[in-house]
Amino acid sequence: MPQPKISAGKSWTFDAPVVAIAFDAEGTGAFGLGDGTLRTFTDGEDVQTIEGHNGALLALTAHPVSGFVSGGDDGRLVHTDNGATRELLAIKNRWIENVAASTETGLIACTAGKTAIILAGQEQTTLTHATTAAGVTFDPKGRRIAVAHYNGASMWWAKSASQEPKTLEWKGSHIAVTWSPDGRFLVTSMQESALHGWRIEDAADMRMTGYPAKIRSMAWDRRGRTLFTAGASRVIGWPFTGKTGPMGKEPLELGPEREAIIQVVAAHPEQDIIAAGTTDGTVWFEEIGDPGANFVMLNGGKLTALAFSPSGEHLAFGTEDGFAAVVPVA
Repeated sequence: MPQPKISAGKSWTFDAPVVAIAFDAEGTGAFGLGDGTLRTFTDGEDVQTIEGHNGALLALTAHPVSGFVSGGDDGRLVHTDNGATRELLAIKNRWIENVAASTETGLIACTAGKTAIILAGQEQTTLTHATTAAGVTFDPKGRRIAVAHYNGASMWWAKSASQEPKTLEWKGSHIAVTWSPDGRFLVTSMQESALHGWRIEDAADMRMTGYPAKIRSMAWDRRGRTLFTAGASRVIGWPFTGKTGPMGKEPLELGPEREAIIQVVAAHPEQDIIAAGTTDGTVWFEEIGDPGANFVMLNGGKLTALAFSPSGEHLAFGTEDGFAAVVPVA
């Protein structure tokens, strides 16, 4: 196979696929690998290997204060900070496949089987669903969570153990979920290669179709006005301005027209820049409204993870072959 080529920066080849990438509040980055390890890095330094899980790492996010929270097929939720690990939760015979955290409230959430679990310090709240909890996210204020599952999504108050969820229904298998930064919309990706959205105030439905492949990645632009997605040969951006969101509006299309499918997308935190990684091992970024992709990697294998650093000065990415890199964003 051709060797991956990056435009600049630093790269590594690991012995396991890169499952996820996250940056904590201090700018430290972490690659989460399929062998259960985290490979943390800071600017100008080589990676540090941390044994996180006794099996595969399945999910990774930044901890609300410092470091990272990861879930694995060993049923453990782990906080990693400054090279040390601390078990937050252990569930026998379950995989922890999704994690989320809120910097606003300091809460952490994860899913295991049909349950979503919210951690508030030493307190735990378990929320049970009729089918597998396939995705979890906090609202912008960190007071509610939304859980994707079969035939829709459920919204729960984060600090109430005794409650009935508000259910948002749409037939089909919903596999991931994201809340708009202004709190007005909830959007899921579906097994059926489509997006479905709801307006929170009245549960009005919004159907976004036409994708040739499953949508494995979603990212809101820095203003929270457009939801950019993978799942097509170009990055698709749905406008969520106005009362009706994307309904009746044409989506944006960014990036070069290629035969490969976009696997992962990321939005720059400070500028109008969107980055994408594809099935054929290409990574590029483009400024919205200024067509012309900046290619930062070729021949790298199928992309599985992509993230900007908090300052936006660097872009990190990884592949299913274990290739990982951090490149400057000029």
